[in-house]
Amino acid sequence: MKRMFDQYIKKAKNDFLSIKNNLASDEIPADTCCFHAQQAAEKYLKAYLDYNNLEIPKIHDLVKLMKLCMNINPDFVALEPKLKLLSEYSVTPRYPDEKDDITVEDAKIAYQTSLAVKEFIEKNFFH
Repeated sequence: MKRMFDQYIKKAKNDFLSIKNNLASDEIPADTCCFHAQQAAEKYLKAYLDYNNLEIPKIHDLVKLMKLCMNINPDFVALEPKLKLLSEYSVTPRYPDEKDDITVEDAKIAYQTSLAVKEFIEKNFFH
């Protein structure tokens, strides 16, 4: 099994960079920032699974990924509220929808939430 955790981390860092750059812009694509926040958290969860030699399912449900991580470290349960918030952005921001009211404030909250997920995983990465 090829180890991919470092590639997941690299891709997640690009998601964070995209958010940071977009939030610094005059015109902020809030939906895009929220989507990248969800993606960064997903990649960090998958990196953790890969680092611990667990199969990475092809899913985008952050809570399901968290439950897999809990098999290694039960403390991951603390992330559940954050992951539920970010999971809302896995699909909706990518397509035209009735819920097209994502704000810049939502984007900032999603960014900070995703950074908190990153910090938690980095703190617990090498157990």
